[in-house]
This record gives sequence, C-alpha cells and structure tokens, in this order.
Amino acid sequence: MPESKKSSSSPSSVAQAKKPSPSFKNKATAIVGILVALTASLTYNFARDATIDLGLLLGPIEPFNTQGCKVVPGPQACEDIHLHRASGLAFTTCGDSEARKIWFPPMDKHNATGAPEVAFRDKFVIYDINTDKYEVMKLEGLPEETDRVFHGLGVFERSAKDLTIFAVNHRRGGSVIEVLEYSIGDTVVQYKETIRHPLIVTPNDIVAMGERSFYVSNDHRHPTGHMREIEELTRRPWSNIIYYSPESTFVAYDGIISANGMTANTDRSKLFVSACHGGAMHVFEPQPDHSLAQLDRVKLDFYNDNPSFDPNSGSVFITGHVKPLIMTVQLKQLGVRVDGPSKVVKMTPHPLHLQDPERYPAYEVETVLVDNGKLISTGTVAAVDRRRGVMLVGTAFSDRGLVRCPLPEGF
Repeated sequence: MPESKKSSSSPSSVAQAKKPSPSFKNKATAIVGILVALTASLTYNFARDATIDLGLLLGPIEPFNTQGCKVVPGPQACEDIHLHRASGLAFTTCGDSEARKIWFPPMDKHNATGAPEVAFRDKFVIYDINTDKYEVMKLEGLPEETDRVFHGLGVFERSAKDLTIFAVNHRRGGSVIEVLEYSIGDTVVQYKETIRHPLIVTPNDIVAMGERSFYVSNDHRHPTGHMREIEELTRRPWSNIIYYSPESTFVAYDGIISANGMTANTDRSKLFVSACHGGAMHVFEPQPDHSLAQLDRVKLDFYNDNPSFDPNSGSVFITGHVKPLIMTVQLKQLGVRVDGPSKVVKMTPHPLHLQDPERYPAYEVETVLVDNGKLISTGTVAAVDRRRGVMLVGTAFSDRGLVRCPLPEGF
C-alpha cells in the first residue's frame, strides 16, 4: 500500500493556530463587560422606577404645608383643573368616587354592565375662588343620554372672556374628545362637537393650541387586556402624543412610558408632559410642522400625574401619588374610602443653567405640599392663583374632590 501523506502541521501547531489572539480576547471581554453593565443598568433603572411606582421603601407620610387647607364640600373625583386667572374661576369636571372603581378606562376599569348609571353622569363644575362657591353647569346641546366620564381638560382662550374647552370623555362606546364653549358670566356651557380619531386611542390629557387644534396624550398603546398588563409591568415606552387639527392628525412624539397629564407655558412654546411610571417630566418644544422636539427629561421621586403652569413664576406645579400601591389596592375594594398619600412639587428653570449647563440642571424641583391621604387623597392637579394666594388641589378618586389651600409662603 502506498504510504499515506501526513499533514505537515503537528497537533500542537493546530492548537496554536486556533488559539484566539490577544486582541480578540480583549474585544470579547469588552463586549461581555458592556453587556453586563447594560444589564445591571437596566435592572437598576427598572428597580428604581418600580420602587417609585409602588411607593416602596417609604415610611409613614407626614403632612407638610397643609395648614389652612380645607375641603370644598360636595364635588368628588375632580381629576383636572384649569384656571381663568383674570376672573378667578376654576374649571373642572367631577364624578362619583365610588363609581370610578367600576368604570374608568384610564385605570383599566371596564365593567360597563356592573357600573351604576352615576358612573356615566359626570358634571362640569365652575368654582369661584373669590366667593369659595361652585356651580354645576348645564351642558347645553349634549344629549342627556350621552355618557359623561370626563378626564383631562384643555382650554383655549379665544378672547378675554370666550373659551373653547376640550374634554376627554371615556364613553362606553370608546373614548372621544368633546368640544365645548363658554363665555365668562354665562349660565351654561355649550356643546359644539365630538372628535373621534383612530390615533386617539387612550386619551388622558389635552393642551389646546387653537379653536379646533390640540395635543392629546395617549397613556397606553393597549386599552385593556394582557398586552396592557405587559405594557405596564415592563414599563414599555409605548405611549405617545397626538397632534390633532381638522386638516392633519398624526403622532407628534412617540416613545414615552405612560404619557399622562400635560400643560404648556403661556405662549405654548413649551409643553410639559408627565410620564408617570418611574416619575419623569418631559419638556417639549413644538416645531413648525407641529411635531415635538424633546428639550429635557426631569426625574422626580414620585408617581407624577397632572402638571399646571403658573404664568407669574414660570414654574410648573406637579401633583401626584406618593404611595400608588395603596391607591391601586383600595381602588379594587368597593365601599372602602381611598386614602392615597399625595404630593405637590414646583419645577422651576434653574437661573444658572444657561451659564454653566454642565454644573447646573435645567430645572430645580422643590416640594410644596405633602399629605398622608387623610385630607388630600389621590391628588392629581394643583392649580395656583398667585394673585389671590390660593392653590386648588383636585383629586381623581376621592370623595374630597376639591381641596382649597393657601399658597405656602415662599412658593
């Protein structure tokens, strides 16, 4: 037999040829290190945000700056407030705090058959800061049988006394935007039209930009079901902000974790949007094409709900929940009064940021008021009337729907 040819490479030389080079080892080590660091960072951020969401690691909540606060008897579950500062009138919508536990789509409460009729009979309320009295307004033109489950409001001042009001309404047949008009001194609010659009899926709050144009936040991609649960549990950045006008409607900004309440400065050159899961406030600048460019993202240490702009100070007052887990549990219990601890902070442009942006943040945040839920429960908005020295707090799920406080000294 002919002698077989042997490879000229010995076993040791083959092994040596396959041995990774030092540069390859370094790259592999670097990649593994990056993955480990990324995983650790994501885990830390998720844990931190979850801690804020649930209100964990917090001891007993001590009231702060609540002296002089008093409940306005009557109104319940008043989610949002807009002030007409010239007249001292506060516009809000109020519901039934117990019925909110059965039907309120923003909290994934969809039991339409089990809900009492009062769940669909919210009221439009005007509170006069000057007289400390409120009036339930008739909605003229809106058929009586129409569901009224109001949520966020947006107000556009057409003139010194004429207002266009956009109201989120979570009807049983789907959420819509009701367009209303009111003139200061009138005894009724006029219904004008209902806006439906495929992009407006889970509307939460509105910033009015004109007589028929606005931004609206969708707080979830999925209105209900398992995908909504996944969206919340994993804190997916799946919510967005929609720009609406009769001529054009589109996604103005996408990729927010639970876009919630919104407000704007006086000339509407900046929008402030709460991302409630994990506690953050996004600052946007509307572009000429009405898309939104993000300017900043300010971290907060609580579950922030609705912001309210104070034109006198240029500050944004942000209200929300300190221990959301308490609220979530009690909202599942019929007949149990909800005592959700609440907090109000003031977010103000830092005076030294433009001089030294590396050293000073764009905004500084100060705590204005805190309550353990016994007086102010499930607070969702704080509207400041600096001229009259009043801060009016609205609550989403409490039978103490409006709480009037003196504006704390120094704020």
